[in-house]
Amino acid sequence: MAKPILIIDPGHGGNDPGGGTNQYWVEKDLALKISLYQYRRYQELGVPVAITRTTDRTLSPTERTRIVRNSGARYCHSNHLNAGGGDGAEVIYSIYDGRAMAQKIADELRKSGQNVRRIFTRTLPGNPNVDYYFMIRETGSVITNIIEYGFADSPRDDVQQLRTNYLVYAEAVVKAFCEYAGYTYRTPSGKEVPVTPIPSNPGVGTTPKNQYIHLPASESSWRVYPVGVLPVKGNEKGFLNSKKFGGLTYQVLGSTQPHVYIIQTGDFGRVQIYGHPSTGAVINQSNSSSGSNPAPSQPDPVDNITGKHLHLPASESSWRVYPVGVSAVKGNEKGFLNPRKFGGLTYEVLGRTQPHVYLIETSDFGRVQIYAHPSTGASISDNDRRREVTTPPSGDRYLKLPSSESSWRVYPTNKAPVKGNEVGFLNPAKFGGLIYKILGSPQAHVYTIETQDFGRVNIYAHPQTGATITNS
Repeated sequence: MAKPILIIDPGHGGNDPGGGTNQYWVEKDLALKISLYQYRRYQELGVPVAITRTTDRTLSPTERTRIVRNSGARYCHSNHLNAGGGDGAEVIYSIYDGRAMAQKIADELRKSGQNVRRIFTRTLPGNPNVDYYFMIRETGSVITNIIEYGFADSPRDDVQQLRTNYLVYAEAVVKAFCEYAGYTYRTPSGKEVPVTPIPSNPGVGTTPKNQYIHLPASESSWRVYPVGVLPVKGNEKGFLNSKKFGGLTYQVLGSTQPHVYIIQTGDFGRVQIYGHPSTGAVINQSNSSSGSNPAPSQPDPVDNITGKHLHLPASESSWRVYPVGVSAVKGNEKGFLNPRKFGGLTYEVLGRTQPHVYLIETSDFGRVQIYAHPSTGASISDNDRRREVTTPPSGDRYLKLPSSESSWRVYPTNKAPVKGNEVGFLNPAKFGGLIYKILGSPQAHVYTIETQDFGRVNIYAHPQTGATITNS
């Protein structure tokens, strides 16, 4: 029997039902259904595969990770359903490896119709050199991704989507792994999808060099097609939204037939697009926008970025940021900022990669790009509004946490105060409420306090949480 390259781990099992359980499914059972489906599909595709359990059996963490370590596999999918009131898939990877595969899995889940909440790592509290999750920490050299397919208690659409589409999402992971690891992928119907690299200049006809296709700002859904298939409805790989960016511009890399062009996109890679003049598309030798980035509808007002600051409005709860070196378009995002949570966010502008796309340094994602056209509500000024909240008024101030709350997150002072970064939890209900002296305020509604259990930490205490600030 060939040594497996991949081992699948259905989470939980036996006397451990898993927390991602609701009235429609038990996490251990749905995780097993997803895993067995993938196991059979990988066998059909000729991918050497193993699995930690095929029945409803109990596996201790020690036994589970030992099976993975001893399997000889290089990769592991650990399949789970989430809980906690969120919505969307999450993919977790090690601080040491696995990000590329996690990103590929997330991309395919998104294309299959499931939104992706985040891909992330987490470390042990107090030890940034050790992974938090035992399935990642204890599986040795096996590159393990924990895949949370959605939330069992989602207030949005996860529950219905998972009930009807869980095998669609399972298949998306199979496709992602095949393409990542270099195996030929065929759909369940038997249609083969090539994974070999596309030639650098495929299908070039008589198209002159240095031509560009401009998609008008009036269109919100423009089909693109894989290279090598007919560019007709039903074969599309995805859709571009030129309206969202005030128009889109791409360099024409080739032409497979009249009015069908090859372009490179941030979301879908190298694809075909139909651009007959009747569609509103324009072909010329002017590059009004670089690559696949949005063509601004007005000039960037920032001529000199030295000393400038970017302000994100408190009205927005989800703002995409992108890795440096990629197109700042949907699908390439590294993560999301939440200005609303903090009453707005301010960052120093470190540079600019193109009109309305700026470089900033964030606590969560490091140095990233962010798209901030004036139409988004963002503004640029000389004023560093962060300073407005870093210096508390004269005299001591105290933070009071109400006795009605039994679980209040606290965060390390060097990390963003967002879910997943917490160092622990306070329990005001246990003590009839808690009071802490405020030692500082690194941003709006975030305070530095000294706790007995966790030492010096940050805590988020917007008035809407029930917390109050007093002078005594």
